[in-house]
Amino acid sequence: MSPLSPLLLKTKHLIDLLEQVPEEDKYDVWMERVQSLLNEREQLLQAHSADLTIADQDVIRKLVADSRSIDLKLSVEHARLGVQMGQMRQTKSTRKSYVDPYDEVEGSFSPYFDSRQ
Repeated sequence: MSPLSPLLLKTKHLIDLLEQVPEEDKYDVWMERVQSLLNEREQLLQAHSADLTIADQDVIRKLVADSRSIDLKLSVEHARLGVQMGQMRQTKSTRKSYVDPYDEVEGSFSPYFDSRQ
């Protein structure tokens, strides 16, 4: 077993996890798991940096390709979350404008307003 095997295994688990984006109710748990795997993978990369210099070029190419794949999947998810948050902000502002359409009108605009109260 190669010293880089745990790194390759964590990378594979991370790619598999990123391919299975869950529904909203399980999204937080999924995101924590992704973050945990990213942290573990980073620690393994730092711990085995010396092994990477003497590793087989095929292993290094695979790690680089997998890293690009992970980066692409994370970028896609980040963009999807950005769009979703923009839609939520738009919905929130739309709902607010329909709750009280006269919220921004100053004072009373009634022609029968008695100013001598």
